[in-house]
Amino acid sequence: AWKLEAKRLEKKGHNALSWRNELIWWYSITALALAAFTIAFGWLGAVFFLGQSFIALNLLEIVNYLEHYGLHRRKLENGRYERTGPEHSWNSNYFLTNVFLFHLQRHSDHHAWAKRRYQVLRHHEIAPQLPAGYAAMVVLAMIPPLWKKVMNPRVEAYYEGEEHQLV
Repeated sequence: AWKLEAKRLEKKGHNALSWRNELIWWYSITALALAAFTIAFGWLGAVFFLGQSFIALNLLEIVNYLEHYGLHRRKLENGRYERTGPEHSWNSNYFLTNVFLFHLQRHSDHHAWAKRRYQVLRHHEIAPQLPAGYAAMVVLAMIPPLWKKVMNPRVEAYYEGEEHQLV
C-alpha cells in the first residue's frame, strides 16, 4: 500500500512523506483513536480498542477469503485478465445474512458493478453459491481442514471441464 501511495504522489509531484499521503492520515487517525480511548478509559480502553481492532481486521480478512476462495479470472491472450463479473466471487443468498449484513453476501454484484449502491445489489444465479450464510461460513473458514472438505469440491465442480484453469 505504501509503494502504491508513494507512486500516486510521485505522479503528482509530491513526496511520499507529506500531508497528502492518505496512509499517513489513516494511521494518524487510528493512533488518535487509540489515544482517545486510552485517555477516556485508561488502559482498559486501550485494550478494548486494540482487541476490537484485532477482531475487525481478522473478520475482514476471513470474509474476503470466503468471498473469493478458489475463484479466478482467466488470463487473456493480450496478457491482461478478463473483466470482473458475477462469476468471480461467491454469493450467499440467505435471508438473515441479507438482513444483518446489508447485502454483503451479494458480493458478486458489487464486483461486477462497483458503483451500485448496497441497497440494490442483486443476486446472480451464475455466481457460485456458498453452502450456508456468512455466520456459518466464517466459523467454517477458521477450521481449515473442514473448510477445504466443504469448499474444494464446490470449486472443482464449478470449474468442471476447465482443469487447465485450476492453477
